Amino acid sequence: MDKKTPLILAVDDELMNLELLSFIIQKIDLHFVGVQKSTEALSTIKNKQPDLILLDVTMPEINGFELCQLIKEDKDLNDIPIIFVTGKQKVEHKVKGLQLGGVDYVTKPYNEHELRARIQTHLELASAKQQIEDQAQKLAKDNALLNQMFSIIGHDLRSPLSAIKMQLDFILRGIIDPKAEDFTATTIQSLSLTSSEAFNLLDNLLGWAKSETGVLTTLKEAVNLQNLIAQTARLQQLGFTNKHISFQQEIPEHAMVLADFNMLKTILVNLVSNAIKFTPKKGTISVTAEETPTHWKILVTDSGVGMGMSQLKKVLDPDIHFSKKGTEEEAGTGLGLVLCQDFLQKNDSQLQIESKKGKGSTFSFSLAKA
Repeated sequence: MDKKTPLILAVDDELMNLELLSFIIQKIDLHFVGVQKSTEALSTIKNKQPDLILLDVTMPEINGFELCQLIKEDKDLNDIPIIFVTGKQKVEHKVKGLQLGGVDYVTKPYNEHELRARIQTHLELASAKQQIEDQAQKLAKDNALLNQMFSIIGHDLRSPLSAIKMQLDFILRGIIDPKAEDFTATTIQSLSLTSSEAFNLLDNLLGWAKSETGVLTTLKEAVNLQNLIAQTARLQQLGFTNKHISFQQEIPEHAMVLADFNMLKTILVNLVSNAIKFTPKKGTISVTAEETPTHWKILVTDSGVGMGMSQLKKVLDPDIHFSKKGTEEEAGTGLGLVLCQDFLQKNDSQLQIESKKGKGSTFSFSLAKA
C-alpha cells in the first residue's frame, strides 16, 4: 500500500509563528498548511483533512479551545489528533485542552526537537490506531463470514449429504433393491440430483468465501458465449430431464465477450439452475443474447412462478441471503444470486431482473464485446 506524506495543519493568528512552523515541519518531509484566521480554520480542515492539527490557544474571534470543540463535534474530523500550542504555563489550561480532546501540547517559544518528536509520535500513534481499527473491522467481517459458512455447512450442505447417506444405507440394508426395474430411474437419478445439489452448493460456498475475503482475482479474456452456454446446458441436463423442461439457446456464433471465464461460467450455471428450480414441470427456459454497438446482453428467461415486488427487493439486496423452495421443494441458500451479483460487479456489469408473479422471470446482464 502506498503511504501518503502526512499533512500537518496549523492554526495561529501570528503569521511569523506559521512561517516558523512551516520551516520546522517541512525539514522532516511533511506537508504543511497554515491558517491565520480561526474563523476560516474549520472549513479548511474539512477541505484538507489533515493528519494532525497544531492549534494555538489564544486567538481572536474563536479561541483554540472553542475551535477544538467544533472539530470534535464533527464526526468526519473528530479522529484527527490535535496538539495545542500555547504560551501559557498554567496547568489548568493544559488540562482543559486535554479534556476537550487534545492529545498533547507544546509551549512557545518552540523547541524544534521537542516539536518534531511530539508530531512524529502522534502521527505514529494515529497510524497505529487506524491499523488496529482496520484490523478489527476485517476480523469482524471474517468472523461474520465464518459464522455464515458454518451455518450453511451445518444446515444446507448437511441436508443433501444426509439424503445421499440415507439412500445408500437403504441399499446396503436391502430396503432398496438394486435389481428393481425402476432402480436407475428413481434411486440413481435421485442420488445424482442430490449430489449435484451438494456440489453446486459447495462450489458457490467456496466462490463466495474467496470473493468475500479478497483472494479472488478477476482475469478477463475473450469468451465465446455460444460455447459456454452450451457447456452450461450440458451441466444442467439432468435438471431439464427430471422436470421435462424445454431448453432453448439462441446465441450467435460471433458473440464474444470480455469477462473472467470462471466467474461467467458460475454466473450462468447459477442463473440456469435458479430458472430450473422455479420452473414447474413441462415449462420452458431460454438463454438468448442481444447485440448492441459495444456490448452483448445475455438474458435467461423462464416460464416459472415469477416474483412480486417485495420478493424482488430481497433478491437484489446483497446483504440478504434470500432463499425459497422450488416448485418441487428444491432447497437453496440464496448464495447463488448473491454470488452472481458480486461476480458481475467484478466484470463491470450488474444483474437486472424482470419478473411477474405467475408468469415467469428474466434475469439479464450486459458484458463488453471482446
